[in-house]
Amino acid sequence: MTTSTSVQDAVEAETQRIGRDLWAQLERRRPTVFERRWWLDHILEWAMADESIKVQMFRFVDVLPMLRTHESVARHLQEYFNEVRGHLPWAAQLGLDISQPNSLLGKALALNARTNARKMAERFIAGSKVEEVLKSVSRLRKQGLAFTLDLLGEAVISEPEADAYQQAYLDLITGLAPQTNAWPESRQLDRDEAGWIPRCNVSLKLSALCSHFKPIDPEGSAKAVKERLRPILRAAREHDAYVHVDMEHYAYKDLTLEIFKQVFMEDEFRDWPDCGIVIQAYLPEAGDDLQGLLEWVKERGTPIWIRLVKGAYWDYETVVAEYRGWPCPVYLEKWQSDDNFERQTQFLFENAKWLRPALGSHNLRSLAHGMAWAKQLDVPEGSWEIQMLYGMAEEQQLLFSEMGYRVRVYTPFGELIPGMAYLVRRLLENTSNDSFLRHAYDTSVNVEDLFRKPADVGAMQAAGT
Repeated sequence: MTTSTSVQDAVEAETQRIGRDLWAQLERRRPTVFERRWWLDHILEWAMADESIKVQMFRFVDVLPMLRTHESVARHLQEYFNEVRGHLPWAAQLGLDISQPNSLLGKALALNARTNARKMAERFIAGSKVEEVLKSVSRLRKQGLAFTLDLLGEAVISEPEADAYQQAYLDLITGLAPQTNAWPESRQLDRDEAGWIPRCNVSLKLSALCSHFKPIDPEGSAKAVKERLRPILRAAREHDAYVHVDMEHYAYKDLTLEIFKQVFMEDEFRDWPDCGIVIQAYLPEAGDDLQGLLEWVKERGTPIWIRLVKGAYWDYETVVAEYRGWPCPVYLEKWQSDDNFERQTQFLFENAKWLRPALGSHNLRSLAHGMAWAKQLDVPEGSWEIQMLYGMAEEQQLLFSEMGYRVRVYTPFGELIPGMAYLVRRLLENTSNDSFLRHAYDTSVNVEDLFRKPADVGAMQAAGT
């Protein structure tokens, strides 16, 4: 759909107004020194301020799950951080110097390192058991936030692992949904203009339901995935839960979309609206994929949800493409991904009857733009939602919730140590120079720059200004 310049200008003006209002409100909500979040944020900020320390920390966090003894933990700490000892505070230098791996001090150093890594992971991971997860999502509920749960784990490479992944979701749905369904109703979280919204919401990866998820074998992969996916969908329908299909790296995109369309077009699931899929705006193909989903969903006759995100595999995609000499499938400039996110946001709101928008972002400019389009097109607040990550941008989550929007928190669960790879991705996102979150508490930031239209950022870069 072509939109007139006057409408685009009106939406941009409204985006600026909303964005600056949100920014002003957030400035008054910064955590104080008496809150745990203040300390976590500032410790993280200190550790990530020095690029050399940041690299060694990521190396250590990455290898920590494989270290079985205190001696090996202490030895790796010394090997990694001795390279940057000149950048460490004197107390940390002294600790490394006097803590030999096979000594009591070395054991204490290793124990302290594991404890701190676990505390850091707990900020981003909701728990490992259903009871712990229930406690975490109950806390979110009391704060006025909805949730979607995602099981953390490594790549599935065997059939028993695929069976275990399926069983974990069956246990989660059958164990959690009856308890969340007993919660008192919240109209903001539990209803929209179409009716009831399931409280128990899970997100899963299709590749984890098959040990040989291979784009070169689409029929074999689809058959194996659907055999394990159908029981999960049946359990979700029986227990009034919602199932969202996550998107992974680019090589899996087309197969994931194809399996999603196949299974949700089956007679058993065709009339079920409590499902959806992710679209990644850092892919130039996102627009074509959404157009294809719109045509498919009209044939299906029942709407689905679309979680629109920027994409979490940018580093992987760019490195793999360069290594293999392939065309890079993602935009190389951040402003391009931001610009595409805004174009696809407009598309979703224009077609919200069929593709229900769930904007997954911590970027206030991107969210303000979505709010402006919702207002422009008279899309009711309850018929779309904002999604953010567990442990990140918590002030933003609460602010949007208090404004009346449904905020759903993407909540990973699983064993903490195997979840370290996820933790590294979140730390990278928090500490990226391009991250909106990194500037959230920066009093020196130029607000005009922060809310500048992505296409204008690109034009300024091209002009060298």
